[in-house]
Amino acid sequence: MGAEIPTRNLYQVERGVEDALRDFSGGVNGGEMPEITAAEPIDKIGNMSALAIVEASEVTAKDIEQAGQAAVDIAAEIMAEAQQLATELRNNGKKISEHLQEFAVVAKKVSTAMRDTRSGVLNPSENMPKN
Repeated sequence: MGAEIPTRNLYQVERGVEDALRDFSGGVNGGEMPEITAAEPIDKIGNMSALAIVEASEVTAKDIEQAGQAAVDIAAEIMAEAQQLATELRNNGKKISEHLQEFAVVAKKVSTAMRDTRSGVLNPSENMPKN
């Protein structure tokens, strides 16, 4: 496992922010800690941070919208393909049904012809013309 990050309490976080602001505003003079009075740099940090957050949010929002639109476009393509396949299946089903009906008619004719032929072969005297 990786190294654990030590848990900080609120005081330590506040102290870290104060130290960072002091360093940003000019650091330590002669070993004593200066007061945090750097209003301009703090405003600059706040404004830069706010701008960065707005820009990052805007870029992320656009990415989310584009991902959503891409999903909708792909879904539309899938739907169009599914409709095309369904239409082709219906048409093929109708053709197969028609062919099966034609086959049934032919099979009935063949069956009738075979029955008549069998009957004629087994009972030739019934089918012979009388003189």
